[in-house]
Amino acid sequence: MLAGPNPDIWNENGIVEIVQFIFLFFSVIFFSIYYYNFKKNHPIKFLNYILVLYLLGMIYFLLEEISWGQHIFGWKTLPFFKELNTQNENNFHNTSNLFNELPRSLLTLWCSLGFLFYKNVKKFNGISPDFLKFILPNKNLINISILLIVVLVPDLIIDKFNLHPGAPILNSQIYVVNTIAPHEIFDFISLNFLRLSELHELIFCFYMLVHSFYLMKINNLKN
Repeated sequence: MLAGPNPDIWNENGIVEIVQFIFLFFSVIFFSIYYYNFKKNHPIKFLNYILVLYLLGMIYFLLEEISWGQHIFGWKTLPFFKELNTQNENNFHNTSNLFNELPRSLLTLWCSLGFLFYKNVKKFNGISPDFLKFILPNKNLINISILLIVVLVPDLIIDKFNLHPGAPILNSQIYVVNTIAPHEIFDFISLNFLRLSELHELIFCFYMLVHSFYLMKINNLKN
């Protein structure tokens, strides 16, 4: 029988969430340094707006991860969130699918398929080199994208084709303790024996950290 996720690692305010916060915190710092140097040498144009939007998105992600400071300072949950938030916290992503699934889907596309977007965009004439560097400042990011795809695809296939047999009832005669049941094999393949959503977010945060670092490094080399 497979063991479940270690709560000290995967649960709320566990090690994984702390690492996510650290990754996002430094991502915001690195990207802010990059953007500060970038805007000094470039007139206000479309790319500047994209960069500002990206930075604001990272700051929003960071603040949502710590429930806008509640996890650190122990603030009380506001009445608005008490009524709507499923975890009784000061954040938006637990209030509705719109604030949870939409940002998650956008992050999934960006972090897993960004390099494919880069390969297709660079074929067009007149594309700004700065825009291309923003999309893929270093090819090492492709390795993180492939890792994310490897993590995403098995669960996606199993869910899409409804392959998971489901967990048996605990008092059923076919459920034998200390043996690996069929559903546990599928859980292992799809990584659902972990908190898969937290694993996805950890890879998202790592991607943004590395992405921001390489952007900052490119600017530093120019200067």
